[in-house]
Amino acid sequence: MNLARGLRLPGVLVCAVCYVIAAVPAQDYLMIAGRSHSQLATVVLAVALIVHWALHRPIVVPHDETLWARLAVITALVLATGWSAYAWQNGIDEIRRWGLALGVGYLVAVLPQSRRDVAVIVGVLCLAPIAAACFAFVQSLRGIGPAAFAIAETGFMRANGTIGQPNSFAGYINGAWPLLLVVTAWGHRTQARWRWPLTAGLVVCGVVLLLSFSRGGWFGACAGVLAMLVVAGGLWRRLALVVVVIVVLVFAGGWRVIPGPIGVRLGTASQVFSAPRIARDEAQQRPDIYAAVERAMQFDAGVSMWKMSPLLGIGPGSYTLAYPDVAYNGWWISRGHAHNAYVQIAAEQGVIGLFAYLVLHWVSLRRAFALRRTDAFARALAIALCGTAVAVAAHECFEYLQVNYLPIHVAAVMGLAGSVPRVCAAEEGI
Repeated sequence: MNLARGLRLPGVLVCAVCYVIAAVPAQDYLMIAGRSHSQLATVVLAVALIVHWALHRPIVVPHDETLWARLAVITALVLATGWSAYAWQNGIDEIRRWGLALGVGYLVAVLPQSRRDVAVIVGVLCLAPIAAACFAFVQSLRGIGPAAFAIAETGFMRANGTIGQPNSFAGYINGAWPLLLVVTAWGHRTQARWRWPLTAGLVVCGVVLLLSFSRGGWFGACAGVLAMLVVAGGLWRRLALVVVVIVVLVFAGGWRVIPGPIGVRLGTASQVFSAPRIARDEAQQRPDIYAAVERAMQFDAGVSMWKMSPLLGIGPGSYTLAYPDVAYNGWWISRGHAHNAYVQIAAEQGVIGLFAYLVLHWVSLRRAFALRRTDAFARALAIALCGTAVAVAAHECFEYLQVNYLPIHVAAVMGLAGSVPRVCAAEEGI
């Protein structure tokens, strides 16, 4: 009995979940026994769950309105793995990674029993990206990284942090900054002692997102800001029109008045959609559009894979394996993804998997939007969660962000929509 009391959860489980969240930016740095922190965190969480279930019988699955959508995503993954035309072993690994993210989101929604539990999770969700951003800022400032990441005419490198890829790193920051922004604003409203450190961290996150030089990341950030302004309502909603006008003007040619490499980078953004489908040999003679053409070819390969098995897909994690079968015009090297999450999910998991993924997005966004009807903090949280969901969804139009355990952070942020109103209502009723 004393042992059960000592291990009474959700305290231990909350700590395990926080370790999983914090392990995302750690990646392969400071590995223990040859294992990444994300792998170790998975084991720690599994052990914590087993101990919890062993000491608290019978097992009761807490209610969460998104549970059925999460199960639908896992079911689609299992079906796609079972019918994979390539290697079902890759599907097992994908199920593990997707399952971890979906499980963490569910646990964040149902575990917290007090405001303290929520505060601990929110603290980790804010501090982990700040630490990653500080690392990336120093990295970019000192010019640490491969030559391909050099920013033209400057001594900076594209910020990639511990993630290793600028576009994926920008995706991680896009999944973090809306919550950090709202928590920082709330800190200033309540005159909290931690408001200035968080403000500094927010600024660093914004700077490294800019230094990532990820056009998809910039587009996602703009979409996130737009969503937050719309959800905020009132005068803020009117400012949303200003954001739209600015973005339209930039893409219409306003990038020419932006000095330095940022303007040039923005000017190449439209090439992602207008790149010609030409042979690799011809593209090599046109370095100004080479990268855009390569992206287009990876995208086209994903579409061709989907046509091979439109219902169930070719199998999770099989993009690179299937690439030689659909590559053409001399583009024989796979970049590992189609530069579009929706195309890649459709290719690997078919229409069923893509539909399940979109439904989960919609259910999570709807639940976050519903928070507007509760207290002031929940309304502020609704703004952050809607901004996160839209920023990541928009960024995924350019990148496949279901890599390097990145979905764990976004899933945890969206899970707050389930725990915060429940905890607040329970404590107010006491």
